[in-house]
Amino acid sequence: MERLNKEEIELLLEQGEKEPCISIYMPTEKGREKAKANSIRFKTLLGQVEKQLEAENSNNQGSKKLLEPARKLISESIFWSNQSDGLAYFISPDFHRFFRLPLEFEEIAVVRSAFHMKPLFKLLSAEGQFYILAISQKDVRLLWGTRSTIEELDLSDLAEKARSEFGREMFEFEPDVQFHTQTPEADGSRGAIFHGHGGTIDRFEKERLLKYFRFIDREIQELLDEKNAPLLLASVDYLIPQYKEISKYPLLFEESIKGNPENINAQDLHQKAWGIVKPYFQKKQEEAKARYKELAGTGKTSNNILEILPAAYHGRISELFVTPGVQQWGTYDPETEEVKLAEEMQPGNEDLIDMAAAKTFTSNGSVHAIDFEHMPDSTPVAAIFRW
Repeated sequence: MERLNKEEIELLLEQGEKEPCISIYMPTEKGREKAKANSIRFKTLLGQVEKQLEAENSNNQGSKKLLEPARKLISESIFWSNQSDGLAYFISPDFHRFFRLPLEFEEIAVVRSAFHMKPLFKLLSAEGQFYILAISQKDVRLLWGTRSTIEELDLSDLAEKARSEFGREMFEFEPDVQFHTQTPEADGSRGAIFHGHGGTIDRFEKERLLKYFRFIDREIQELLDEKNAPLLLASVDYLIPQYKEISKYPLLFEESIKGNPENINAQDLHQKAWGIVKPYFQKKQEEAKARYKELAGTGKTSNNILEILPAAYHGRISELFVTPGVQQWGTYDPETEEVKLAEEMQPGNEDLIDMAAAKTFTSNGSVHAIDFEHMPDSTPVAAIFRW
């Protein structure tokens, strides 16, 4: 499955200069027996896109060429058999990209001047992403997780670098260090792992152990897509403080998964890890909602898109709350700051809430994608202003 990070979102936002931008979101089901249903749903949404393109532009030849990669995908049964909970698919001139993600999207197909982004922000807020570093004297595993999924990452490059950098210096007690690499599987089975044979920590000189841990800490940070995601250690008690002593990772969690991770499969690691990181993600969101309520009535908050959208364009928003499945259609002129609302999606208008989310994100504000019943106000959009 694909992983979404800040760099990928920034890339999608950059494509707004190459309209038309086509965004398709749909829920998907896992397994070979669900492939046909997934494909049919995508084909139906593609039909909606074609109608929107016809309404926006009479250039049928250009539309056919633009949608050619998507049409070819309809018959790819292997692709439709290997899905997560939701598919996000993006097309613009000379660009097409998809993400199979652990989010159950509401169906929507949108043709606009920029990609529709709101549904993706859930993975950067309360549905957050995190990493697990499972480390022992015999294994090094790195896993990426969200609330609903876990995936073991390929460490074959790290294993080769370790062999090259340390040779037998680190493992002189073991002449036959083995490296096993395979493609990570969706069911949580083992991906790339490092194997050796050792005893207690007493068999290492401490400096050599710390040198090895510094190597791991440096290399995994090169592998991580999202540097602001929490990293949890899974290890035996006596190795955890040794690793924490040298780690420079900015969000290494104090709490760890204790025990020999060689005896814990990916799914059990996921369950233990989510129990640790869930309060962290919830706390960040709840603290932002509490600030909103505390500042309400002071002029530093708003739940009105007519005020929020111009503020987003000026970089004034520090925290933005949006409901992914709700759209407010209309137009906005950045020069005059005039906002016009529309009751439904029509040629030439945009989802104004989505525009506010994109501008807030690019201005280093925080975007919280929240279900409507959990919004800080009884509206699908709310903001805290920087000034």
